[in-house]
Amino acid sequence: MDTNTNKDIKTAHQTPLFQMVYQLYLSWYIRCGQIPKKDRFTIGQKTEGMLLEILILIVTAYHTKDLEYKRQSLYKANTLLECIKITIRLAKDIKALEQRWYIDYEQRIQEIGRMLGGWIGSLHKTNR
Repeated sequence: MDTNTNKDIKTAHQTPLFQMVYQLYLSWYIRCGQIPKKDRFTIGQKTEGMLLEILILIVTAYHTKDLEYKRQSLYKANTLLECIKITIRLAKDIKALEQRWYIDYEQRIQEIGRMLGGWIGSLHKTNR
């Protein structure tokens, strides 16, 4: 990951938030290949699709100047992140995902949630 300061970051994919989601996607993609076939094409692909959508929403929010549209994009990303928590928990509960991977993903998701929450919070301060 770059050691750029925020003012040096010119593209969304250089942001720590994007990088965290990107790394989570890569890890999930690899792990998905080890999920039983019947679950891979339901929970696995659904989770994968939501992670990709979050990446798109982060890029969208990063590049838009319209604060309301930026806020909507981030809220949608946050909602998808909550859904990912649920699908990953379901994967663990149906024994499609090992406990150790569940713990790893849950920790990553919590960190991503904190980053998203911080960005959303900063928009509220900007709007005051």
